Amino acid sequence: MPTPPPSPVSTLGRYTILGRIAAGGMATVYLARLADAPAGFSREFALKVIHPHLVQEDGFTARFLQEAQLASRVRHPNVVRTVDAGEDQGYAFMALELIDGVNLRQLALHRARPFSAPHAAAIVEMVARGLDAVHEATDAEGDPLGMVHRDISPHNVMLARSGRAILIDLGLARPDRTTGLTQVGVLAGKLPYMSPEQSRLEELDGRSDIFSMGTLLFELVTGELPFGDTHSAPTMTKLDACDPGPVREMLEAHAAPPWITDLVLACLRRNPEERISTAAGLADAIAQELSAAGHDATTQRGVVASIVEDAYETLGTIETAQPLQRILTSEHPPVAPAPARPARAVVWMAGAAGLAAVIGLGAWTLRTSPSASTRVAPQPPGARSMSEDQAPASEAEPLQTRELPRSEPPPATMPTTTEVETPQLELEPAPRPTRAAKRGRRSPDPDGLKPNPYEKP
Repeated sequence: MPTPPPSPVSTLGRYTILGRIAAGGMATVYLARLADAPAGFSREFALKVIHPHLVQEDGFTARFLQEAQLASRVRHPNVVRTVDAGEDQGYAFMALELIDGVNLRQLALHRARPFSAPHAAAIVEMVARGLDAVHEATDAEGDPLGMVHRDISPHNVMLARSGRAILIDLGLARPDRTTGLTQVGVLAGKLPYMSPEQSRLEELDGRSDIFSMGTLLFELVTGELPFGDTHSAPTMTKLDACDPGPVREMLEAHAAPPWITDLVLACLRRNPEERISTAAGLADAIAQELSAAGHDATTQRGVVASIVEDAYETLGTIETAQPLQRILTSEHPPVAPAPARPARAVVWMAGAAGLAAVIGLGAWTLRTSPSASTRVAPQPPGARSMSEDQAPASEAEPLQTRELPRSEPPPATMPTTTEVETPQLELEPAPRPTRAAKRGRRSPDPDGLKPNPYEKP
């Protein structure tokens, strides 16, 4: 069990806690600074501290530190950088690049309206570039790690004030070939953003993340989710069917341009073999469509930066710093161990002794108490008995109640801490669709769907 550090200690490892940034189901993120930095050197980090009750699980800390080491292998400007990890005073933590901005979910709620098609496409293109770096990450020997993010959603996309989109939270990004890091048969992630095969607990590769990227693009353009926004059976049913008809109708109802519809539907194919095969291929396709529609990617990122800047004053705040002991113990107090059960013989003896005491006390009371006729004295009118004195002076009126309308529960916003086992990923080279290829004739789609313009010939 973690032992809270003595006050006024406010450090974990080499880091001094300055304040809290955010909290989730698995960890709390704090603003931190190197405690032993040389004079004149000051750099701040986002310190992700795992909840103590998770650290108590067998093997969790070793697994967490190994996953942090794997995440540090991903180096790309559109992926948060993992710079350090460790354990101190019973707390497991990870030091991450500090991003000066807000997450995409916060920004969408702040705006209360969808993004324009070019802005949404520019954001998803940057996220796709970072996702490709996750999929292509290698170990120290240069061998592919085969990582799959598994939790692509607006909650895990940060937008910096410079307009840069950064993919965060690689906590569910499991390397397929690494043993001991996964748990079979457990759903991990957010159901409304999952691929059909992920919701069915099947083996995954990078194309599962491509499906989630299509869901992300759809939501940014429409403000809705294509198959439901709750962790419920109806969402699971729609996701498994993956009917493209309603998706197309919803996009058309929001006046999405045809090229956005084509991109979304090319990602939201039920069969992974029919989707855009790689994240790099998706990013290239978006860049090509933006250029063909007359939208400059640099200009779109500048507009995104101005949107983030407008919302930053409201959303980009960090809580007032306080000592580490108060922060950690007030939010995640140590759980007291359950008292040990006494031996069965001891329980029997205690019960027998208690029963004998009750019988003896009852006999003594009968011998010393007055008769029933003198024990209860008549009371004058208006007098109250002892039970009445202990009751309230006036009886409360019955509470008026009414049945409240039932509503669907909101979607979960935090990733779970369990994992799913997946196979080794073998990535294919990214297809680069051309305008001429899109105009080429293809055989009719058996699903009644328009041909995938980004499918390899």
